[in-house]
Amino acid sequence: MEDLTIKVAEYEGPMDVLLHLIREMKIDIYDIPMNELTKQYLNFIHSMKTLELEVAAEYLVMASTLLEIKARMLLPKPKLEELDEDGEPIVEDPRDQLVQQLLEYQQIKENAKKLEELSFLRGLHFGKEASDLSTMQEIIPLKEGEVTTQDLWNALKKLARKNIAKMPLKANIQHETHTVEELMDSIISKVEHTDKKQVPFEECFPAFNRHAITTTFLAMLQLVREHRVRFIQSSPYEDILIEKRQEKEKESD
Repeated sequence: MEDLTIKVAEYEGPMDVLLHLIREMKIDIYDIPMNELTKQYLNFIHSMKTLELEVAAEYLVMASTLLEIKARMLLPKPKLEELDEDGEPIVEDPRDQLVQQLLEYQQIKENAKKLEELSFLRGLHFGKEASDLSTMQEIIPLKEGEVTTQDLWNALKKLARKNIAKMPLKANIQHETHTVEELMDSIISKVEHTDKKQVPFEECFPAFNRHAITTTFLAMLQLVREHRVRFIQSSPYEDILIEKRQEKEKESD
């Protein structure tokens, strides 16, 4: 077979060169004649040196890989006891790994070409600029006394700061476990037995530790969800109060 003429600058790596050689030589990628392919690839390496181009290490590694496969194919095949479905002995083909790599690279190259085409087609379209919807925004004020999630978060941070300030330098840690259900009952009991019918947010916490704060807050949210209590705040940044909801209010919800 005559030597092929290839242009060095057109290839992105050794796999790209091998695929080009396979196409030009019109050979089956599943049955590669390693002698001819290796010869053409070494001619490519020689052409790079002739043009005084620096031969990248990856090209030299591929050259040594081709020579190794070629040498292994010249060695006598070992006899194996394992047989295929037709009863023939299974012999490992030294070209298998190279073929698999070439197929994977070919698939990646085809997908990259499709993406490039889609990118070009997308570039032919002009996208609509984002519209200013600020004039359509509707701010719905809260009813007097209602509490936002930000208000609750601020109250929890305030509680945490007080907890840190009251924490002694040395202490014996005693971990008390409270369930959400127990704390729900405790909160309801506080609300029902107060003369003012309202309990300050902070007074509902049995202890100022992380577990107690978290569990108590979950109990509060569950009571609100069940429409048994509600949060009240007379004005922004004021202390949050908790009061029990009346039966009539529950039915109206």
